[in-house]
Amino acid sequence: MKTHLMSNIVTQAVAGEQTGAAQAAELALVERCRAGDSLAFDELISTHQERVLNTAFRLMGNYEEALDLTQEVFLNCFRKIGSFKGDSALSTWLYRITVNTAKNRWKYQQSRGMHRTQSLDAPLATEDEERIRQFPDAQPTPRKVASDREAMASLESQLQSLSEEHRVVLVLRYIEELAYEEIAEILGLSLGTVKSRIHRARNDLRALMTDHL
Repeated sequence: MKTHLMSNIVTQAVAGEQTGAAQAAELALVERCRAGDSLAFDELISTHQERVLNTAFRLMGNYEEALDLTQEVFLNCFRKIGSFKGDSALSTWLYRITVNTAKNRWKYQQSRGMHRTQSLDAPLATEDEERIRQFPDAQPTPRKVASDREAMASLESQLQSLSEEHRVVLVLRYIEELAYEEIAEILGLSLGTVKSRIHRARNDLRALMTDHL
């Protein structure tokens, strides 16, 4: 019992040290960015670009728009890096910028009667787009690939049919796999509001998927 307890204490201590080291490295990177170090900003982009692009793609439903949105997110990041205080993880801050940038894009589209989405059954444009859409099965059969692709296409299509606020919480929770607490921090909402919004969004998505079958 004592040995097991000591092992847990050591494991937690090591994990804490690793987390602390990662946070220190992140803050050091941010300070370099603030100082105008272009290599530091390149490092920030290379570290977080895939996460931002994936989120943008799920929110916008269009690969070209996702690329454009990703560029805008990092431009906003560059402009606002001085406001990052380290109260949250850098990834949380970038998620917030991504969501807010997407919201601004939606407002722009709606004011002009625009809303472009891209069918996931369409031919893939690039290897990068294929990587965003890939499935985790290590050795899928052709039949399973077709089945998974059809299911994902249906899911993505129905996501775009949801309200923007419901789409955002489902993407953050079930695609980006973020904790409720982090989603609340990103959106500036209470934990209870986030949970109830996710519950309503799931019900709406379930109804859409049922109607689609």
